Amino acid sequence: MAVFWSILAAVVIADRGVKLWASATLQSAAALQPLPGLVEFRYAQNQGMALGLLSGNWLASLVLPVAAVVVWLLVGRRYQPTPWKRVASGLLLGGFAGNFADRLLFGYVVDMIYFPWLPWFVCNVADIAICAGVAMLAVSLLFRPRDWSEKHAKDDPAGAP
Repeated sequence: MAVFWSILAAVVIADRGVKLWASATLQSAAALQPLPGLVEFRYAQNQGMALGLLSGNWLASLVLPVAAVVVWLLVGRRYQPTPWKRVASGLLLGGFAGNFADRLLFGYVVDMIYFPWLPWFVCNVADIAICAGVAMLAVSLLFRPRDWSEKHAKDDPAGAP
């Protein structure tokens, strides 16, 4: 359980720190190119969800992520907690918390990581954590069936997914 909370907190802290840096440094500057052609840092405000979907629909960009988290928590509680799923859940929920806080406080999410070879995609630390958590769950579903054994009545129902 400590691993879950540690990862969640680390993602939120790293995401907030990088977003503060991007807001202070990149908002009035040209893009930084630490690895030209591979990755750039440029300031962007995303008022929607992934890839700007539902941009301008503030209510949907708050309600849909909350609904997804609730579904994940309800589904996840049916199965035995494993270290793999706790790491994946910490990444997912840490990324959710970082972006959700931005949406709630500012009405947009700060993005800053740009890949020139993916010209339609600008992301942030929270987005990367969410993608890593989803990838871990996909690997878990495909190659780790023991991660998905159902809990028994005697198991602790309060464990993290």
